[in-house]
Amino acid sequence: MKKQIVVVEDNYSIRELIEYILEDYQIEVISFGTAGDFRNAMAGVNPDLYLLDIMLPDGNGVDLCQELKAEPASRETPIIMMSAHFDEGQVECGAEDFIAKPFDIDNLISRIEHQIA
Repeated sequence: MKKQIVVVEDNYSIRELIEYILEDYQIEVISFGTAGDFRNAMAGVNPDLYLLDIMLPDGNGVDLCQELKAEPASRETPIIMMSAHFDEGQVECGAEDFIAKPFDIDNLISRIEHQIA
């Protein structure tokens, strides 16, 4: 069965790159550019992993992470946070992993595969 990942990243180029790479690995990607779009469209979607940028134009990924970890339906779903402006020690939301931007593509894939294996 094909794995599914939700990506919330406001930078269109980064979001498109992540989609392209993951789809090459036979991973279905649902992506959003804002926290609001994510919240409006996620009812009933149960992905295998969330990949969340921290700095978003209408909120931040840390808040989304905390919301997801508070919900019984998504509490156990792995979350990987990513940011160019924060480091792992600054992110306290229960996420399973953190990736600093710019990121190495092979490292990104390795970390995703580790979480959804």
